[in-house]
Amino acid sequence: MNHLAAHLAWPRVKALATANAWALLPIGSTEAHGPHLPLNVDVVIAQEVCRRVGLVHETVEFPAVTYSLTDFAAPFAGTVSLAAETAKAMLVNVIRGIGSAGFGRICVINHHLEPAHFKVVHAAATEAGTGATFRVVVPDHRRKPTGPLLGDEFMHGGSHAGSYETSLMLAAAPQLVNDEARRALPSLNVDLPGAIKAGATNFLEAGGPEAYFGAPADASAAEGQRLFEIITRATLDAMNG
Repeated sequence: MNHLAAHLAWPRVKALATANAWALLPIGSTEAHGPHLPLNVDVVIAQEVCRRVGLVHETVEFPAVTYSLTDFAAPFAGTVSLAAETAKAMLVNVIRGIGSAGFGRICVINHHLEPAHFKVVHAAATEAGTGATFRVVVPDHRRKPTGPLLGDEFMHGGSHAGSYETSLMLAAAPQLVNDEARRALPSLNVDLPGAIKAGATNFLEAGGPEAYFGAPADASAAEGQRLFEIITRATLDAMNG
């Protein structure tokens, strides 16, 4: 069962920690995701993974981290980006704070995939867990064998507001998807990882004038369910490793 920490009184949180429940920390961002998805896409997806993990383990989900480094979406309204050192310091302190409550196992569930941000997440988890009495796990579904299972768009198209993320949103929170807008969007076949390696510093420079890449019109709730099953399994495998 997944308990929401924000809805619990401290004695219940203490009891769950003493019972060796997993503490979950969902991490996302506040950034543009095309003209058809909300700013909190990454948060919604991370929280849905937490919910699904809670169907297997006794878990306590702490309030999501909703701001982090998101430089690539910076040219678009609503995007809020933190400096890398600020984001890292915040995460280190949040993780340590959770650990100080007595949780021996903390899983950081991140779905903001900007490379520099994910680097910050890994670094913060390592620093927070060094010399600590708790274990910190950071599943990374970008890596093999999980990444290729999520499709070609995920591996090579940038996985930003295209079929991949739109499908996940249709499965988790369809009421937040502007379906008329997403059906009208043409496919934008841009190799975002390649553009980044070539020197692009934001979505505009990478060839994404509306802050999306891939094929939102091809998305479906059924595909979102398939993707969530893969991501959740990878998360559980990391927790059990």
